[in-house]
Amino acid sequence: MVKQERAGRTRQAVLLAAADAFAEAGFEAANLVDISRRAGVSKGALYFHFVSKQALADGVRAAAAREIGSAALRARRAGGPALQGLIDFSHELARLLREDVLVRAGVQLGQGARFGAGAAWRSLSEVFRRLLDRAAAAGELHPGVDLRQAADLLTTLAAGLVLFAPEDAGRLRPEAVRGLWAAALPALVPADRCSAYRT
Repeated sequence: MVKQERAGRTRQAVLLAAADAFAEAGFEAANLVDISRRAGVSKGALYFHFVSKQALADGVRAAAAREIGSAALRARRAGGPALQGLIDFSHELARLLREDVLVRAGVQLGQGARFGAGAAWRSLSEVFRRLLDRAAAAGELHPGVDLRQAADLLTTLAAGLVLFAPEDAGRLRPEAVRGLWAAALPALVPADRCSAYRT
């Protein structure tokens, strides 16, 4: 049991070090010697857990997907108006991108063709679509809102946050996310209901 715990801690340290390196330098420029040094482990210990830099990047991406997936699941299971759940999820996604280097690096890696960029965004779009479906069924949305287009719009906004975050972390601040919702909400709900949501 002690060995398993130590192995788990080593694996997590390597993932965090890799996420730091990938977020700072990108996949191509990051190197395994630097990652093992950052993690405080030998290169052999790194290779025990990850056979290549690609495997390590896949591990970072998978860890990010788990965190985002957990946040999405909480949003889908939350009580109250579905659109509020969607707004809260967008704030949680921005928080994760601000504060969690694994999520930030994993999402950045997921943008490259090498990592199958489209799958992550299709997943996120599906979360938005399901919450919008619930909002429509509850009568929260404008009649006739095209749910696919609305989900695509929200996915594009999320992708924009990710794309610009490395250059301008201010785009992930709560007030910046509130500003996006101030612009998007009137397209989704009647004007007299906008104030019912905490953006």
